[in-house]
Parts: sequence; structure tokens; C-alpha cells
Amino acid sequence: MKVLLIAPYVNLNVDSNVYREDFYPSAALLHLAAMLRANQHEPVIIDLNNAVVHNQKKNYLDYCKKIILDGINKHKPELVGLNCLFSGVFPDVLEFAETIKSHYPDLKTAIGGIHATSYYKEILINCKNIDYVAIGEGEKTIISLAKAVESKDENLLSKIKSFAYRDKDGNIKFNTEREFIDDLDTLPMPAWDLIDINKFEMKLDNYYNPKNLPLKFKAALFSSRACPLACNFCDMFLVMGKKHRKRNITTIVDEIELLKKELGVNYFSFMDDQLTLNRAHVIELCNQIIKRGLNIHFDTPNGIWINSLREEVIAKMAEAGLVSASIAIEHGDEYIRNKVIGKSLERKKIFEVAGLLKKHKIMTSGFFIMGFPEDTNETLQRSFDMMNELQLDRMAADTLVPLPGTALFKQVIKEKLLLNNWNLDELWKTPISKQQGDFVIKPYNMKVDDLNKWREKFEKVRHKYWATNPRKSIYSGQGRDYKSKSNPLLIETVV
Repeated sequence: MKVLLIAPYVNLNVDSNVYREDFYPSAALLHLAAMLRANQHEPVIIDLNNAVVHNQKKNYLDYCKKIILDGINKHKPELVGLNCLFSGVFPDVLEFAETIKSHYPDLKTAIGGIHATSYYKEILINCKNIDYVAIGEGEKTIISLAKAVESKDENLLSKIKSFAYRDKDGNIKFNTEREFIDDLDTLPMPAWDLIDINKFEMKLDNYYNPKNLPLKFKAALFSSRACPLACNFCDMFLVMGKKHRKRNITTIVDEIELLKKELGVNYFSFMDDQLTLNRAHVIELCNQIIKRGLNIHFDTPNGIWINSLREEVIAKMAEAGLVSASIAIEHGDEYIRNKVIGKSLERKKIFEVAGLLKKHKIMTSGFFIMGFPEDTNETLQRSFDMMNELQLDRMAADTLVPLPGTALFKQVIKEKLLLNNWNLDELWKTPISKQQGDFVIKPYNMKVDDLNKWREKFEKVRHKYWATNPRKSIYSGQGRDYKSKSNPLLIETVV
């Protein structure tokens, strides 16, 4: 049967004249579509997070609704899947579901992603326009769901793992038994032929481009899934679990080669949470890129685990095309970094890796976080001092956000540290955004006014030591620091 897959436009509330550089085709939809096709279904992708939709400016939502309705009318799917990777897009996803049901009340709708995984009960109780929720990874779920919808056999729904639904009597049913894909080599090549790459064209002239490659598109890739670490603020394990699983190197490089030769993509972003956890794997990946003569650039926007890096790894990645690396430092204070967050990361190692990245002429980004319950003026001073000592090309101290399911969230709720009287019963609908601008946690021994003063200080050092990329401008290069009233900090990439 036909299945329509939709990814929402990510509205960053930036000036409509800003030319964005974060339009990656949705990796989630590409993988889901490939699985559906491999199982004799007919997937259709409507990926709305692109430059064409962005150009609609304030009218983007009505434009998106029209595109969706036109797509349903043309393809007549029996199931619609809505991607809700992060909480910030949920209001738009909910509007899409309402629009679909108002025109096609019998058409089944499903939702998946981190937000859906965190709030599957609340969504099904309160959102009558959403029929099904995928919990965690979606590839196996959507195949089982498509079979149930196609056969119109509700009994099959109860057998789907990592899944929640509303039965014919309106009762909420769920099966939280997890079913991760242990062998990623069972996944087919992402369905790149189902998207129009030209809709994702961007002006990337400001990018660090030492090979002078023609850069118009970016592609998000995953060489592995999951992270076995236990940082107290991270919620990615809710979707991917904690068991690190790797793709076969040949399939990864095949994907890169296809995108380069057939779609003209020269710039790639490895979105792994743990790209370099297995050093032999990443070295062999780079060797295959080099062996095939694939002249590309790539970056690591989600951050690399510093403890996993050695010079031979960094050197090989640079040889294969790594031009920009983000490293997850999190905090300059030893106690908060290692005891509170749980990084087990020595100061000496941070400086060693920063030096090696600079040695191999790789642009450097340092991720820091501010606003932990344990933060004080003294701990933030240590982050500030570390930034000035490291002198990375870019450094950002992002607002700490307590995400449901994390140890941090449990701590904040138990000790009543949330600011502004957040209604916990409404978080499914009005979540604390992952791109939060205002502070939401009251530290034990700090005033919020002090946090705001520190934010101003951190902003001044953001690009103070910019050096690797000669194109110093309003851009950050390899990802812009989008700013708005509601979101003055770095925006994460959504794929």
C-alpha cells in the first residue's frame, strides 16, 4: 500500500531574510521509506524542511498544509507518518494531523521521534487526530504497522513492539518492549531517489572549503547508532538505546559515492552520537573514502567523544575530508563535568585533542552548557577561563534543558528547581524546547540575573578566536549561529 511520510519545516523564529544552512533531507524519512519499499509498500516523502518552504516566510504553515493535502489527493495513501524528532516542531505536527483528519477522517496517522517517544500516552489521550505512536526506532515498527493497516486487522496492532495506539473503543494500548535493530546491515540504502535534492540547495560560500569543492547541498549520514555513555542531561538513549551498533563500512561509502556522483553532494555531516567510539571502524571508513578517491568534505555537528580521539584517528579523518569537528566538553569545572554530568573527561585530554585538531587544520567547535543546578559564579568562571585558554574557532555555552527521561529531569522535578511554574501535565503540548533561550532551572546557589550576565560574557568569546576558516563574517561557517529573541543560542540540527 502507499504510505506518505512527512517531515515538518523547522521554524527557528529567525529573521525571514536570513539564509539558512541547515536544510538536510530527513535521514529518518529516507530510512523509513527504504524499509517500506523493501517490504513491497509504496512510500512517498514530503520533506518540508527545505529552502523552498523557508522562502514562504510567515506563510510557511499554510503552504505546508496545502502541499500535504495535495500530496494525499494525488497519492491516496492509507497511512501517513509524521516525523517529530524534537519537541520544538510538535505544534506544527499537531496542526498537520488536524488538517489531514479534517479532510480525510478515515486516513490513519502515526507519529514518531524523541518527543513522541517521551509523551506517547499524553499524545494519544489528548490528540484525537493521531492514531498511532512509534516508540524509539521506527523502521521495524512502520513495517508491522503498515501490515496491520493494510489488512485492517486491529489484532495485529497489539503485537507490535515499541508501539502505542488507540483501539476501536478509544482505549489507549501500548507495548513498551523495545525492539532495536541489532544488525544495521539489514537496513536498505536510504531512499534518496524519492526526494528532490534541488529543494535543499543552500548558499555555502562562507564554509571552510580547503579543497575548493562546489558546495550546494549537505547530506546527513549515520555510520552508527546509540551511545553507551550516561551524561545526565542526554535523552537520545530513549530512541536509540545504549548499545552502540555500527553500519557496514562498504554500505556507508556506497551511500557517499551515490550522493556525490548522482546528486552532486560534496559535503556530508556524520550525525552519530558516537562516531569515533570504535577507532578501528572510523579509520577503516576513512581508508575506504580515500581508496575510492571520493573528494569530499565532512563534519561532525553532534560532537565527538573526546576520550576516543588519538592523533592517528584525527589525522586519518582529516585526510579523508574532515574539515570541521565539534567536541563535547560540556563544562570547564572538573566537579560538574565529571561528577554531575558523568563525562569522566580530564582537562589534560581536552587540551590535547584541541591541539591535535588545530595541528591538522580542522575547524574546531566546543560545546559547553550553563545552568546546572550545581553551577555557581565560580564554576562558570572556570568554563569561561577554559574557553579563553582553548581558543577554539567557535565556542557556545548553551542553556541547560531538563529533558524528560533523563537523570537531570528527575533531579529538577524532585527538588522543584523549574522556573516560571512549568505545568508538568502540559509538557507534551508546550514542551521545554531543546532550543530553549531563557533559563528554566534555578541553580542552588545562583540568581538567574547572574546567569544572564554570564551569558553575555560567553557570547563575547563565541568567535573571539576564529582562525581556521579565512572567511570570517557574520557566519560561523559549517553551521550558522542563528539567533532570535526566543532563541539567542546555537541551534541544533534536526534530521
